[in-house]
Amino acid sequence: MHARVSHALLSSAQVSECGQTFDRSTSNMYLGKRSQLLLILALDQIKQVPRRNKLKNSRNGQRGSGGLVVVLLLVVVLLAAGYFLMTQNASVRNAFHFVKDSTQDAATTSSVRTALLLSKHVSPYEIKVETTQGVVTLDGQVPSEQIKAVAGAIVQDTSGVKELHNNLVINPSTTRNSETEGLGERVADLEIKTMVSEGLSQNEALADQHIGTDVSKRTVTLSGTVQTAAQKYSAEQTAWQVSGVQGVIDNLAAADAQTNPESADDKLAHRVEFELYSTKAISLKTMQVHADKGTVTLTGNVSSLAESLLAEKTAKSVDGVRRVVNTLAVPNEAVSPG
Repeated sequence: MHARVSHALLSSAQVSECGQTFDRSTSNMYLGKRSQLLLILALDQIKQVPRRNKLKNSRNGQRGSGGLVVVLLLVVVLLAAGYFLMTQNASVRNAFHFVKDSTQDAATTSSVRTALLLSKHVSPYEIKVETTQGVVTLDGQVPSEQIKAVAGAIVQDTSGVKELHNNLVINPSTTRNSETEGLGERVADLEIKTMVSEGLSQNEALADQHIGTDVSKRTVTLSGTVQTAAQKYSAEQTAWQVSGVQGVIDNLAAADAQTNPESADDKLAHRVEFELYSTKAISLKTMQVHADKGTVTLTGNVSSLAESLLAEKTAKSVDGVRRVVNTLAVPNEAVSPG
């Protein structure tokens, strides 16, 4: 049975290739009904093969066409973007540089105005500042050539300034601006107050002590209460060591002043230290001063022989000092021969 079906299928395939002229009546003479049915089904499958291939090719063609359209659209978009950048690139660069220059000019203008306001000579007068690509222009009125020159020098020393156009007009009757006058001094006082407060907070000898500070015209006023006279003195010396301080008013009260009053020798040593610091040429960080019945002893290290001699001379000038013993160490290279 199977051999006959295979033979029939083969014969049918051969007939299909030759134009499908196979005669079904002839096959009925040799095959049974079941074989005939199998043969018919096989022939139908053979006929549908070209149709399936054609449909599959059609679908593949549609997919291929869709992908090609997407690729073409991407190419068009890229070409359009490239063309836009080529034509607009100069405008974009110009806009970027404009924003950058404007930001830098604004920063330069701010720096110049701040510098002028910090000058006690220039701050009382209204001066207009404009900056264009690093070129600063000053407009306004000042009472003298000296103040105009000072303003110009301040501007030229400010970071970011490439060129200066000093258009300030000299007018001896120019009035001073009370709001800006003395601003530089107020800023200096604020800086000193901040540095003194910071120094007091970092002084281990003054831990947990509440000391008030006030600064006016570079003079520091200390107020509050400390435990000992030594703490009172330490606070005063801390204030003196801040750069720019021109005077210290010590209104601190020592809690044990009545039970442990400061001795005459301690007071004398403190007066000597005060005079040494007032010279602004002697560092007390590496020097100690001791007093005993009018005899002052200087110990520690100094940077030069001249500093040692100045310290000794200054100590001798203090009222109450009878004699000065100078044991300050000087570097070998600073000692003069003989």
